Amino acid sequence: MAAKSGRDLLVKIYSGSGDISDAGSYNVVGGFKSNGIDISGEAVDITSKDSGGFKEQLESAGNLSIAVKGSGVFVDDASFKLVHEHMLNQTHPLCLVEVVGFASYMGSFTVSSLSLTGDDGDAISYDISLDSAGVITVTYP
Repeated sequence: MAAKSGRDLLVKIYSGSGDISDAGSYNVVGGFKSNGIDISGEAVDITSKDSGGFKEQLESAGNLSIAVKGSGVFVDDASFKLVHEHMLNQTHPLCLVEVVGFASYMGSFTVSSLSLTGDDGDAISYDISLDSAGVITVTYP
């Protein structure tokens, strides 16, 4: 992967209207100052006495998960309201995580945490964590 700008990592939540395959139907969880995506997998251990002293893992088995974290400043009321309502209602919004020029990840996510912080003389900032809550579809440009 060629070097990419950090601002090219975008997190979007489906607005509830329009075609889910149309990126314009999503609200950007905007104002990120930093964000990241973590893709991890759980292996299925099949080590036995016949493994020659080495750990063995079952290929194409186990669970994958994607975690997204970010911090910044909400740039509009609609984005805040959308994230806030999903957090309070414990619903799983359809999200689109784009690493522009590399890959897009689309599927249901849980808003697992939302923190708001305000300092005198500065904008209210937030920290957000999303965890995959189902099958995630990966597409490449």
